Amino acid sequence: ATSGNFSGQVLKMGGAKQEVVLFRPVSFNETSKAADHLKNNKAVVLNLEEVDKAMARRVVDILSGAVYALEGDVTKIAKSAYLFYPKNMDVSGTLESLAEEIESYT
Repeated sequence: ATSGNFSGQVLKMGGAKQEVVLFRPVSFNETSKAADHLKNNKAVVLNLEEVDKAMARRVVDILSGAVYALEGDVTKIAKSAYLFYPKNMDVSGTLESLAEEIESYT
């Protein structure tokens, strides 16, 4: 994967295709592209591992507002990763709690 670029991966979910877009921002200006994907009923996985805290907060705020306006939702899936998804998609469980469970066994 190239840093800063969008890439889509199509997953089979509930018999229908749901496109998930992987997003690792390099600049704040790219955030509008992720919001456009949400508007087109695509889920967005946001990876903020290589982003400073101020920019990460701004990106999360913008995408949270977009997903709220579109009646979708957001869930934190790892320390620096979020899943923003449209209202027609259901998500059960969280990857963050799964990671905590695995760490408790080691």
